[in-house]
Amino acid sequence: MRYLVFEAGGRAALSAELFFLHRANRGDGDSLLLADMDPLYGEVPAGDGAVVRMTEADALALLADREASRDILIFPADELARQGKRDVQAHASSHPFSAVEPWYFHKRLMNERLADVTSGCTIRIPKTFSTDRIFLRPDTMSAGSHGVRGMENTCITELVEVEREYVVDVDWLGDEPAIYPREVRIKHGYDKYIRFLPADGPLGTAVHEFVRAMRTGYAPLTNGVFHLQLIEDRQGHLFFVEYSKRISGTSAVNVVRGFNPFDTLAGAATPVRRDLFAEETWYRYEDLLLSMHSLRP
Repeated sequence: MRYLVFEAGGRAALSAELFFLHRANRGDGDSLLLADMDPLYGEVPAGDGAVVRMTEADALALLADREASRDILIFPADELARQGKRDVQAHASSHPFSAVEPWYFHKRLMNERLADVTSGCTIRIPKTFSTDRIFLRPDTMSAGSHGVRGMENTCITELVEVEREYVVDVDWLGDEPAIYPREVRIKHGYDKYIRFLPADGPLGTAVHEFVRAMRTGYAPLTNGVFHLQLIEDRQGHLFFVEYSKRISGTSAVNVVRGFNPFDTLAGAATPVRRDLFAEETWYRYEDLLLSMHSLRP
């Protein structure tokens, strides 16, 4: 099998590459094709013969050849490629692992639909305004058109005072969801510090309830791998922030916990290395990547 990753310059693509290099099941002939819009990316040598770097133009040409692309599975480390490129979207839709629907990328629709099916769950959907074309005006101390402006393509939700932030990777390729929750501290838009949380703890239990409700209402959302971003307010209430049907940018840290989508796709188990980490302990993202060096087969 050849696995194709778009937007290869991003962190999620780095996680995909690390997953591929740390497979417990190293199938003969498997390769990872990493494609990026930057033409220089295709000239960068790969450290493993099974990893191929290419330009996005080359990847699109490959997908356009139906015969040549029969053994290619788009590995979901991206969003915009599957959302906006017709050939990519068509190929991705042929497999439930990579298939997406346009409304997955609309935050307002996602909130509204999940609010219907997850009502009563511990994880709450923030109150969401029901239109994406809005007219803003000050509530007080305003006259005429002072301070007034219109906006389109907008999702308006209630303000939640954030106390904690979480990222939860979910693998639902088998009968039951495998849940990998972690608390994160974000710097410059990325997870800087990570604290693993138990799957059977309060957060993991709440996520299990939530994704089962998602499965009941919108099953395709939960086919394959996906991740949730959640926040907790100062009163301890959990709120849904975002869903993405792809691996998260820093999901490779979960290799030590037995999470590797390539192994799951091959019907193999990823070894768990509890000697390399402790739950409820803060780590730098970089320290977790360094610990993976000893795991390479």
